[in-house]
Parts: sequence; C-alpha cells; structure tokens
Amino acid sequence: MFNQWITVINEYIALFLVIPSIFLIGVYLTWRVGLIQVTKLKKGIGHLLSSEKGETGNISHFEAISTVLAGNLGTGNISGMAVAMSTGGPGALVWMWVMAFLGAILKYAGCLLGVKYRHINEEGEYVGGPMYYLDQGLGFKSVAILFSVFTILTAFTVGNFVQVNSVILPLSNIGWNPIVCGIVIAVLVAIVLLGGMNRVSIVASTVVPIMAVVYLTAALYIIFSHIDQLVPSIKIMIESAIGLQPIAGGALGYGVLTAISVGFERGVFATDAGVGVAPILQSSAKTKNPVVEGIVAMVAPIVVMFICTITGIVLIITGAWLQPGLESTNMCTWAFEQGIGHWIGGHLVIVSLVLFAFTTILAWAYCAEKAAEYLWGLKSIKWLMMLYVLLIPVGTMINVTLAWKLADTCMAVMLFANILGVTGLSKVVISESQKYLSKDD
Repeated sequence: MFNQWITVINEYIALFLVIPSIFLIGVYLTWRVGLIQVTKLKKGIGHLLSSEKGETGNISHFEAISTVLAGNLGTGNISGMAVAMSTGGPGALVWMWVMAFLGAILKYAGCLLGVKYRHINEEGEYVGGPMYYLDQGLGFKSVAILFSVFTILTAFTVGNFVQVNSVILPLSNIGWNPIVCGIVIAVLVAIVLLGGMNRVSIVASTVVPIMAVVYLTAALYIIFSHIDQLVPSIKIMIESAIGLQPIAGGALGYGVLTAISVGFERGVFATDAGVGVAPILQSSAKTKNPVVEGIVAMVAPIVVMFICTITGIVLIITGAWLQPGLESTNMCTWAFEQGIGHWIGGHLVIVSLVLFAFTTILAWAYCAEKAAEYLWGLKSIKWLMMLYVLLIPVGTMINVTLAWKLADTCMAVMLFANILGVTGLSKVVISESQKYLSKDD
C-alpha cells in the first residue's frame, strides 16, 4: 500500500512540479544566455584540462567535474536505465535527453551561483551551494534549511541505499553474502571519507575515467556486433516517445505521459541537473570567474546522457527490456551477457557498477557534509558521517522499488528548492553571463 501511495505522489510531483519547473526556467535561461549549452560546450571541455592565472579554490576543474560525474555515473546510468525501460518504455530515453538539455542550463546557473556566493570555512575550504545562494542571495533562510535537510535525506536514499541496493542484487545472484558486502563497502567508504574532499576528488578523478572507458568499450562492442539493429532500436525509442508505438499494456495517451514522466524522473536522477548537487561539489573548484565553472558544469549532463543512451540501446538490441522478471541491475547484467555471448559480460557490469556506486556514495556523502555544516557547523559532520557509514549495510536489505521511490521524492524536493533559488537569482545569472560572454566573444 505504501509503495502505491508513494508511486502516485511521485507521478504527480513529476507531472505538475518537476517537468513544468525544468521546462519553464530551462527555456527562459536558454533564451536569455544565448543557447549556451551548445555554443560554449567546446569551451567547457577545454577548461577541464587547463587553468588560468588568478584562480582561487581547492580542487581543479577536472577533479570537480570528476566528483560530479562520480555522483552521476553508476546506478543512474546502469540500473536507472533498466528502471526507465521497465516503467516508461524505450521512449523514456528520448525525454531524458530533453530533460538533460534543459537541465544543463540549470546546472550552469547553479554552479555559477555556487561559486559567486561561496565562502571559506574555518578549515580553509571553499564551500557553497544552493543553501548559500538561497540564504545570502535571496534571504530565503527557511528554504535554505529545507534544501539542506532534504540534501541529507537524499544522500541517505539516493547516495546510500539505492547505490548499495543496486550493487547487492547482482552480487547476491553470484553467491556473495549481502551483509558482508555491505560491511566491506562501509569500511572502504569510511577510509576515503577520513581524507576529506581532496581524497574524494582524487579517488573520483582516478576511478571514473577508467571505468567509463571500460564500460563504454563493452557496450559499444555489443552495439557494433548487432549494428543492423541500431536504426530499428532508435526508431523504437522515437516512436515510443511520441506515442506512435504505445507502451505494452497501456493506452496511447497514458504511454506518452508515462514516457515523459519517467524520462524526466530518470533524467533528473542520472544527471542531477537542477537538483543542486553540482553547485555543492563544484563550489570548491579553482576558478577565476563564476561563469567559467558554470560552463564547465554543462559537460557532465552530456557525458552522462551519452552513457545512458548507450546503455538504453544495449537493453533494446538484446531484448532485455522485454524479458519478464528482470529488474534494475539484473536486466543490465542479462543484456551484457547476451550481447557479448559470455558470462564475463554480466560480471563486467557488476564490476563497473560496484566502482561507480562506490564513488557515488562518496560524492553524496560530501554533499551531506556540506548541508550539515550549513545547518549545524563543522562539529556535526563527524557524527553524520558515522551514521552514513553505519547505515550502508541497511541498503542491502530494503525493498528495491521502495528505495527508488523514496529517492525520487527526496530529489524532487531538492530540485524545487534549488529552482526557486535559480529563478529568484536569474537576473544575477543573466547579468554575470552577459558580462563575461561579451568579453569572451
């Protein structure tokens, strides 16, 4: 009964809050700053491996974006795509791209504001994020508190329970003890967290590129091995997205609405665009101008959606999305086993997911830290992180559907609070953008 209620609530939140909010402010900012997602994407990629004189911050652009990708890549791109296919059909992926394009401008605006309103804490670390620009930029302290509280809750659901749960499903299938796996993950997370943001960013910038390449290589091998099915698969996605091919078991209109709703939900989960995570993680980056970090931030949604697309095509090509009884990670492991024609395909997904999930847990732990620091000060961080680590094994035992639904609800509240901040400070975003871009051009 609880699952049914939370499902209905999430559907209403997605259709009447998430989608309209992202669409309206996304279109408005895209228009006002001149389609910056397209015109400055190349420049954003260039900034990843470069630096300028006069930059201030704690970590490089590359480390900052790697930490953001650490929070994005993993269950959102692997398990999340399986969830999208099983609940919204192939058309959900098309709507994920729409969300990611509009969400990229929200990520740009959030990171710009995150750097603009950041400050140095007692430990000499640059800290920022929606809670700071909601408070200092708009004077909305109550909303800043709400955002911080739900950031902590989301860290426990999205960054902890969902990640661990998605990893344990396939590990249990190959005979590994779930509780023991949860304890091992908890110990490894604790070791990294002891080193602070610098250690988290180092781990992320090392693990993320390697695993992304390995995972993509395997996925692309499957696609090229079934190249004759690539165009039909893309056709299925497009037709499903616009209702020409209704989702099995549903009426035409319901199928389209479900594809849109699920696409936006999974797009938000996969890219965190508009949620406010990237502004927290990138506020400590070394940069000379807030706009630069905003431009760099737009790279992440494109990378994430490319990997989501590759995963989605593999699920369609192999027919995994139509297989009964497969859910979450199990659908992906089955697809890769069938696509490669060997058990090693499924194990490669498991290894990729374990490492991606590990870095995601770390990234969200940092977000929870900064939210707790804003609410209660630096002294609160130690106790919160102890609880965060201790609850990791709990994620091995909770219901997978419930975990995803709770995660979606928490992220929706974060998104609403952050969009309120971005909308309220949109004049600042436009002014800073035009000032920088006029000189840059």
